[in-house]
Amino acid sequence: MSSDSPNPSAPSARTRVRQAPARARYDAATLHQVLDACLVGHVSFVVDDWPMSIPTAIARLDDWLYLHGSRSSRLYQVLAAGAPVSVSVCLVDGLVKARSTFHCSMNYRSAVVMGRAEVVPEDERAELLYRFSERLIPCPRSAYREHLAKELKATMLVRLPLDEASVKIRTGGPIDDADDLALPHWAGVVPLTTAYGEPEPAADLAPGIAVPEMLRALGGR
Repeated sequence: MSSDSPNPSAPSARTRVRQAPARARYDAATLHQVLDACLVGHVSFVVDDWPMSIPTAIARLDDWLYLHGSRSSRLYQVLAAGAPVSVSVCLVDGLVKARSTFHCSMNYRSAVVMGRAEVVPEDERAELLYRFSERLIPCPRSAYREHLAKELKATMLVRLPLDEASVKIRTGGPIDDADDLALPHWAGVVPLTTAYGEPEPAADLAPGIAVPEMLRALGGR
C-alpha cells in the first residue's frame, strides 16, 4: 500500500470502496493508525464452500498484520495453507442521530486487509511473539518469563502483507434532507469511546509485586 500520497488509488479492484467512495483512504499511514487502534480483527475465509468469520487478536508490526493461535485450530490450518483471506476491523467513534431514521448513522474507522498469510519462520517466532504481546498488552519482555519449548510448538504465528487493503472513515454530524431541517427533532452526535480501567491484580498475586508502569499509564490514555 503506497504512502506517497495522502489518498492514492485503490491497490486492487477488490479493495476499491464502492459505497460512499469519498470516505475511502488507501494510504499506509491511515491504514496503520486504524489497525493500531484495534485489538481484534475478524478473519473471513471459505471452508467447504461455506463462508466463515472468526474474531481473533491482531497486531500490526511494521508492514505486516500478525495473528497467532493454536496450530490445531481450523483457522490457522487455513492460514498456513495460504488460502485467500480477508481481515476486517471497525472502530465506532459516535452515534449519529438524524431527524429521520433513514439518515441515522455512525462515525467510524474501518479497514479491510486481503491476501494470503505466511507462517513466520521458527527462528523469528519467539521474538515476534513478544512483540505481538507487547502490542496488545504494553509490557516489556522483562515482565514475562521466557517462552517454553512446548508453548512455541503449540503456537502458530502468521502474517499478512498490508499491500492490498482499504480504509473507510465517517466523521461529522447527520446529513438530513433539507425539508427536515426545521422539524422539532434533536439531531447530533453521541461520542463513543473505549477507556482503560484501573489494573486489577490476580487473586493469587504474591504480595509486593507492583503493576508495570506501562500498564498503569494506560489509564491516562
